[in-house]
Amino acid sequence: MRMVLTQELEVWRAEIREFLDTELLKENAFNPEFDDAPEQWAIAVEFSKKIAAKGWIGLTWPEEYGGKGLTPVANQILLEELYAADAPLINSVGIFLAAGTILVGGSEEQKKRLLPDIANMRTLWAEGLTEPEAGSDLGSLQTKAVREGDEWVITGQKAFTSWGPMSDVLYVAARTATDVASSNAISIFVVDLRSPGVTLHPMRNYGGGVQSSTYLDHVRVPKTSLIGEEGKGWQYIMRAFYASGTVEPIYAMQESRLRDLIAHCKTVEGKLDDPHVQADLAELAGIIQTQRLMAYEIIGNNANGRKTPWDGGIQQIAAKEYEPLFAQIYDRVLGPTSQLRSGSSYAPLNGKPEAWYRQSFANHAGGTSQLKRMVLATRGLGLAR
Repeated sequence: MRMVLTQELEVWRAEIREFLDTELLKENAFNPEFDDAPEQWAIAVEFSKKIAAKGWIGLTWPEEYGGKGLTPVANQILLEELYAADAPLINSVGIFLAAGTILVGGSEEQKKRLLPDIANMRTLWAEGLTEPEAGSDLGSLQTKAVREGDEWVITGQKAFTSWGPMSDVLYVAARTATDVASSNAISIFVVDLRSPGVTLHPMRNYGGGVQSSTYLDHVRVPKTSLIGEEGKGWQYIMRAFYASGTVEPIYAMQESRLRDLIAHCKTVEGKLDDPHVQADLAELAGIIQTQRLMAYEIIGNNANGRKTPWDGGIQQIAAKEYEPLFAQIYDRVLGPTSQLRSGSSYAPLNGKPEAWYRQSFANHAGGTSQLKRMVLATRGLGLAR
């Protein structure tokens, strides 16, 4: 597939690349989701603030809330270039999930108070959705929020809180009613992580990133911490995950890695003449192009008012199931040395493929692919649950 962009968008892509060439040193290119040692995190924060200073956070938001009011295609081009360069942009929970919720359901006061702080990287958000007994099924969450006067009292436990120790606030989904259907019982709150009653227990995941078990023990927050309307949390979350118009361009990152793989193969005599290698490289290219086509179909549907409740679900299923497949084929081309870690003189591509393989399975964020299939069946096809 060949994407034909307007001259204006080509100039925009060139501007982003020039910025990255100038501001992103090669040694500072990494994924902060899995490489978050203190010195690396400091680099990520500094780089992210440079992106914010350009006004590139919330590119599609209205200008009065700290955005630029640009098109979803322009935003996708920015994300593609950041992913392709392995740029360490942080605060994805704030930029996408929290901001999406605030834009859709937040009051005017909340939009003006919360969004500029996200746009300028002044407030970092962590995610408080998953629970020990309610993983991908948010309808089963048990965290409760009870109204007491001008405050809400929140009690519960969250699991797999990404970047908890580095963040300022927590995006919390809590049950505010017990006598109504799950879809009308969940509300969204912003909780200061320094509040009394908040405890984080960090742990490392298989991919190398830090996630936390988060305990909320009768945490008191002001009534203004409720984002949007009470009982509308389910709709806000579904909108953010499936109909936001933003598509995570994992394919751009994979395309960059494929170029590195081909360059490596050229250094090994006869490698590119092997028909098995040729077939594997072609399959990797097909995975990339399939995801790109789906991404732009979703963006085009949203930009032209053809919104469907299942577009995001389809794309996320593909992305989550292609990630480990891409890594497996990639390592098959490299051979057994792909299992060697960085630091070994025998490790190809500086040992990065070994880490990429582990990280490819850490794709549960936003729900597993099995859950996405269930959502696609019920929301997209109208099948019974």
